[in-house]
Amino acid sequence: MASPSASSAAEGAVEDEASEQYAQDEVTEKIAVAAPVGPPPAPGTAAAAAAVVPDQDVADGAVDADADDVNDADATDDTTDAVNDAAADGETTTAPAIEHAPSSTWPVQKATPTAWPAAPAAPTAVGTATATTDDTSTDDEFASQAELPTEPPRPTALKPGRIRRVLGLDGLRGIAVLAVVIYHFFGDVLPGGFLGVDIFFVLSGFLITALLVREVGATGRISLKEFWRRRARRIIPASVTVLVVATAVAGFVGGDVQVGLVPQFLGSLFFANNWVQIAQSHSYFAGTTPQIFMHYWSLAIEEQFYVLWPLIFLGLLWLGQRLVSRSADPDARPDRVFRLPAVAATIMGLASLAAMIKLYNPDEDPSRVYFGTDTHAFGLLAGVVLALLVTTSSTRAADSWPLLSTTGASGVATRKTKFTAFAAWTLGSVAFLSLIAMLVLLPDTSPKTYRGGLFLASLLTLVLIMTALRDAGPVAWLLRWRPLRYVGERSFSLYLWHWPVILFLQAIFNEPGDEKPVWLLGGIAVVISLALSEASYRWVENPLRRQGYRRVVQAMGSAKLLIVPIAILVIAMFAGAALGGSPAKSELERQLDEIADLQNSTPPPPEATGPVGLPKGSEITGIGDSVMLASTNALLQRFPGMTIDAEVSRHYSGGEDTMQAMVNNGTMGKYVVLGFGTNGQAFEGELDRIRNILGPDRIMILVVPFGYVDGIQEAADQVIAYAAKNPNVYLAPWCQAALSHPEHLIGDGVHPDEQGQVLYTDAVEDALRQAVTGKQDTSISCKM
Repeated sequence: MASPSASSAAEGAVEDEASEQYAQDEVTEKIAVAAPVGPPPAPGTAAAAAAVVPDQDVADGAVDADADDVNDADATDDTTDAVNDAAADGETTTAPAIEHAPSSTWPVQKATPTAWPAAPAAPTAVGTATATTDDTSTDDEFASQAELPTEPPRPTALKPGRIRRVLGLDGLRGIAVLAVVIYHFFGDVLPGGFLGVDIFFVLSGFLITALLVREVGATGRISLKEFWRRRARRIIPASVTVLVVATAVAGFVGGDVQVGLVPQFLGSLFFANNWVQIAQSHSYFAGTTPQIFMHYWSLAIEEQFYVLWPLIFLGLLWLGQRLVSRSADPDARPDRVFRLPAVAATIMGLASLAAMIKLYNPDEDPSRVYFGTDTHAFGLLAGVVLALLVTTSSTRAADSWPLLSTTGASGVATRKTKFTAFAAWTLGSVAFLSLIAMLVLLPDTSPKTYRGGLFLASLLTLVLIMTALRDAGPVAWLLRWRPLRYVGERSFSLYLWHWPVILFLQAIFNEPGDEKPVWLLGGIAVVISLALSEASYRWVENPLRRQGYRRVVQAMGSAKLLIVPIAILVIAMFAGAALGGSPAKSELERQLDEIADLQNSTPPPPEATGPVGLPKGSEITGIGDSVMLASTNALLQRFPGMTIDAEVSRHYSGGEDTMQAMVNNGTMGKYVVLGFGTNGQAFEGELDRIRNILGPDRIMILVVPFGYVDGIQEAADQVIAYAAKNPNVYLAPWCQAALSHPEHLIGDGVHPDEQGQVLYTDAVEDALRQAVTGKQDTSISCKM
C-alpha cells in the first residue's frame, strides 16, 4: 500500500520520493520504491530523475532514503526530495556517481556526475546484508563473490545528505504524540505523558544532525539557505494553518478561550511562544486559565534550535577541520572533524541540564525551567551527540548508520556482532519498559522530574533510536507496528490540533453543574483531532512540502481550486476579528481584580464580631488562590477583621514566602485557612514545610478544592490524606458543598458565584468549629 502522502499531491506533481513510496507488504515488511507508471520518461528530464528504482539493498529493507526531520511535538516526517524540490523550482536533477575509492582529503569533494560504469568495482562498505555467515568465512571467499558480474548501479536522484528511512522512528513518534495527547485529555491515566515532548526533542536533534553530517560528507559544505528553506516548508504551513483557524474558531466560541489571543498568536507565529509565556508568568501546569496556543512552546524551542545549531555546527566544523589538517596522524579520517562538535554538544547539553537543576525550586511553579530553551535543550543536544557518533559522512557506505547495522560495518555476522545484537536486544527492551514506566509513574509535580527525570527520559530515547536503527528484536518490531507508524507520520498535525480542540469542546459543552465526563469529551476530541490531522497531513503539509509554495499557489489559481484562496481569505478575516476583539483579561479576572481592590481599600471595622463560639476575625488569616479571592466579600461579612491574602493562579509554593513574612512581622493569626489546590496539588513535602513555618501554636485549616480541571482531584485527595495523618489539621469541605450545588459555580466550573461564595464561607466556618471543639472530621468523600 502506498504511503498516504502519495494521494495528497496536487495535479501535475512529481511522484513522491523513494523514501515515501513504501510497498508495505503484510508478510515481509520490506520497503519497495514505487516505479513510475506508463512509458519511460525522456532522458535528462526531472521526470527521468524521479523514476527511482530499487537498489539491491531494497530486498533487505535498507533503502537509503531521506529521513524525517522530527519536530518537537511535531516529530513527523520531513523527508527532503531532490527531485520534487528541483521540479518545483523548474530545475533538473542528476544522479551522483558512485565512489569506488576512499577519499583521503577533507572536506569530501562532491563526485562529478558520470555515465553508468559498465563494470563497477565492488562496494567497500555494506550497511546491511541479505546473507550472514559464520566467523570462519575467509576474506578470499568474499573477494571472489565481489568479483562476480553485477548489474549496473541505478540512479537514485537524491539530494546530498540523504539518510536511510527508518520505520521504527515513525513508531517512536507515534508513542510520543499519543503520550502527550493522553496526558492532556486523560491526565490521571498517564501522568507522565508530558515526557512525549522530550522524546520528540531527542528525535529532532538526532535526525537534523544526521542530515547535516551526510550533507557535509556528500558536498563538503552545508547550504544554510537550503536547510532553512526545507524547515520552512515543513513547519510553517501546518503551524500557521492551526494558528489562523483556531483563532477564528476562538472568536466564535468566545469566553475564556479568546482571552489574551494577541500575545499568544504573535509569540507562536514568530516561534517565541515559550519566552512569551515565561515573561507573562504563565503556568504550564495550572488548568484554570486555558490558552489555546500554550502547546506551541515546544515548537518554539525546536525552531530556535533549527536556527542556531547549524550556525554553531558550521563554526565547530571549521575549527575541527583546522585541527585535523594540522594533525600528523596518517590515519586521520574525514569523520574526525565531527569529534569537536560532539564534545561541544555534550558540554552544552550537560550545561542545560545543570541549569534546570540549579534554577528548579520545589517551592515554586516549575514552568520557568520547563519552558526555557536554556534549561530544556539537553534532549535536543543528546540527539545531536548520538548522530555525530553513529552517522557516517562517507558517500560509499550502503547505510548512513553502519555501526548500528545488524552485521556491523563489514556486512558479516560474527560472534562479536551476534553478542552485540543480543546486548542491544536486551538494552532496547529495558529502555522501552523503563520509558513506559516513567510515562505511567512520573508526575509533573515531582522534583525528580526536574532533577534528572527529563534527562533520563532523553537517554532512554537514545537507546530506543539505536534499537530502531538496528531494526532487530521485539522492540524494533513493535515500533514498526503500522498503527503506531500511521500516528507517527501525522504526529506534527495531531500535536498542533489536539490542544485547541479539547479547549473548544470544554468551552462549548461544559456548563456549571453540567460538566460532561472527561472520557466523553476526551474521546470526541481524539476523533476530531485525528480527522483534522489527517486533513492537514494530506492537503496542507504534503502539497507545500513536496511542491513548494510557488506550485501550490499556481494550482490554486485554477478554476477547480479557486475556492481555496477564497476560504483562506474568509478564515483570515474572522481570525483578524477575533484578535481585534480579544480581551486582555477574562470576566472572572476582572471581577477578582475589583474584589482585590475593594479588599485593599475598605477593610471592615475590627470591632465587629463574628459567629458566636468561633474565633474573632482578627484571629483568622486566609491565604489562598482565586477561589478564596472570589469569596473574599462573603468571608469578611461572616468574619469581620479577618486578614485575607489571595491571588489569581497562586499555588501553595507561591504562598510560602507570604506566610513566612506574616509570621515574622506578627500579623499571622492563630487560625490559618489555606485555600489552594486549584492550580495543582502541593509539591512533595510542601505541606510539612508550611506546618513548620506556622509553628506548633497555630492551627492549620485546609480547604478541600473542587473543580473539573486536571489536578484538582489529586489536590483534594492530598489534603484529605494529609489531615488524616495530622490531628491538628482540619478540613473545610468546600468540595462537598460545590459538588452538591454545582449551579452556584460560574462558567468555568471552579469559581463560585455570589451564593457559592456563601457556601465556601460555610465550609470555612465548619472547619473552624472543628478546630474549636477539637473534633476533626476527615470522612470527606469528594469524587469529581
